Amino acid sequence: MRSFVFGLSLFLVLVCMAVLSQLPFVPDPNAMNISNRFDSPSMTHWLGTDQFGRDIFSRILHASGIALAVSVGAVSIGMIIGCLLGAIAGSTKGIVSTLIMRTMDGMFSFPNLLLALTIVVALGVGAINALIAIALFNIPLFARLMYGFILEANEYGHVKAARTYGASRKRILFIHMIPSALPRIVIQVTTSMGGAILAEAALSFLGLGVQPPHPSWGNMLSESQSFLSMAPWYPVISGVAILIAVMGFNLMGDGLREMEGDAS
Repeated sequence: MRSFVFGLSLFLVLVCMAVLSQLPFVPDPNAMNISNRFDSPSMTHWLGTDQFGRDIFSRILHASGIALAVSVGAVSIGMIIGCLLGAIAGSTKGIVSTLIMRTMDGMFSFPNLLLALTIVVALGVGAINALIAIALFNIPLFARLMYGFILEANEYGHVKAARTYGASRKRILFIHMIPSALPRIVIQVTTSMGGAILAEAALSFLGLGVQPPHPSWGNMLSESQSFLSMAPWYPVISGVAILIAVMGFNLMGDGLREMEGDAS
């Protein structure tokens, strides 16, 4: 429970950062002022400025919104498609089930970041293509989760009872099986969100995700490594932002997993 509360607190901090970025008093994240480049943190620029004199605090806030949007979109797409494929494979037999699950196994054979890099290189750089790439490596996670649950749920008493009373396969799947899988899906969603944020940051760090001048924690970290001697606080700020986001989602997932274990 403590893990979940702490993780939820970090998640709410991330949401508040994304909301703050849209308020009118927050400076334009792309506004340049070369005369103020590498200003140290002050009352004017709370987290200092970068090599172009842009306000780092504003860029960190706007990058949090981009990170949330990409990760939520990617995990949502991966969850919907993956759960649908897993449910189809688990509730059918023969070539359809085999084809789906062998495809998922093939996708699992690639490391997540390598698969994302391959997809982005094929589709082109940009935030949308990064979202698609991250969504694709989430599909097999949810597909195997749902597939395993469907096979397990076939032995549940209420599922056997529904089948005995003549309920259709579709009704059993959507009324009795999939709703029972929601706790496990929610746990996987929270864990996958952390991985999606880390993947988005990694792609942007390599220049394949969010493109300058738009801010991303990854491309800010990439830019800052060339200016460590002039602005040592610069890479720390974007790195801490990534740490907070990923830790928040992972702790939420661990807390939910603990609560599910206690409930069972």
